[in-house]
Amino acid sequence: MEWRDIFPSGNQPTMDEIAEYIGGEAKQLWQSLLEHMDAVYKVKPKMTYSGCSGKPGWNIKLQKSGVSFGTLYPEEGSFSVFLVISYKLEPLMESIITKLSPGTAELYKQAGDYMKMGKWMMFQIADSAGVEDYKLLAEVKMLGKNI
Repeated sequence: MEWRDIFPSGNQPTMDEIAEYIGGEAKQLWQSLLEHMDAVYKVKPKMTYSGCSGKPGWNIKLQKSGVSFGTLYPEEGSFSVFLVISYKLEPLMESIITKLSPGTAELYKQAGDYMKMGKWMMFQIADSAGVEDYKLLAEVKMLGKNI
């Protein structure tokens, strides 16, 4: 059953229900990523509902001090993240591009323009490499906060 059907707009899930829906190894990745974001950046997840046709349903926004660390979308066995990387952060991105997994590095290189603000990326996290990529991207976004 689809995520949006299990939890329609009037039925907000708990964080535990999201983790259970994700399940498997990805459940631990989800939980460890949220713990990392809280420990390192003091980011608290904000649950919102989106009617967007691309990824409708409940999602988690991660923001702190004007920095958006993206939106996380629960999926069975994984989760996806939508990020916008400001064009101002290109020098920082170039410094970490070789540290990203090949798939994520290529995704960044091919990323499209998002309202002339930066490049937008949507990628799935189903293993620890995806989590590590996300952590590097979050670090760049935080470092670039004052640029």
